[in-house]
Amino acid sequence: MAAAGLAVGADAEARRWALVVAAVAGMFWIVPADLFVLVLYRPRRDPATVRASVTEVEILGSRRFAGWTLATALTWLVGSCIVAGAVDAAWRLFWIVVAVLLLVVVIDHLLSIGHVRRLVLTRNGVRATSFRTDAEVAWDDMAALRWTQGPDGLMVARIELKPGAASYVEHWRHPFAQRRETIDVELPSLGLDPLLVMMALQLYWLVPSARAEVAGGRPPARLFDADLAVGSVPAELGTDWLASFRPRAQH
Repeated sequence: MAAAGLAVGADAEARRWALVVAAVAGMFWIVPADLFVLVLYRPRRDPATVRASVTEVEILGSRRFAGWTLATALTWLVGSCIVAGAVDAAWRLFWIVVAVLLLVVVIDHLLSIGHVRRLVLTRNGVRATSFRTDAEVAWDDMAALRWTQGPDGLMVARIELKPGAASYVEHWRHPFAQRRETIDVELPSLGLDPLLVMMALQLYWLVPSARAEVAGGRPPARLFDADLAVGSVPAELGTDWLASFRPRAQH
């Protein structure tokens, strides 16, 4: 509102600084909006995002997180360019450097957003498309499964591989990615309760007989039913997680 007021009937200098005020306001407000989407907002879980066949279960993710992060980076890039054009030479260099760094971030996300996040479960192994890679590995070549922060800031289920895992295959790789012997499952991007998905991954990894659930031609009930998932998992699995987190109530 202040920027609009300055622009009405003002000279060129006033209009320029009004544009700067508007750019800075946009840069400020996009951050809490992005944090709301990434941290606080939780959409209704959608069973329709799960596809099942006699060979696999595929859980499709959403572009919502990637899209909002890209929108935030674009807003800051445009704002930085506007500010760089308005300030004096000393500060202009600083904002040009900021704009260049943000351009790299924008390119980074543009390359990634076209690849929909997904998780594919089979009797033999798991495949996941995340921020910078699409890879798969056999259950028996997994060495660990843990919560951690992914390269785009989201919490992920990180699958660590055994040394020399022969089944590890990369299908698509982001040009900015560093090669790691890990696979990230972006749980918040999937349309299911993250804790139930994490518990299912751990169960199928450590209990081979349970893998028959992903080859029955229909989605495993444990991906949707919190009572079933908690009640059927062996006592030694997921105990630490359930002490800190609880699955979301069904809608």
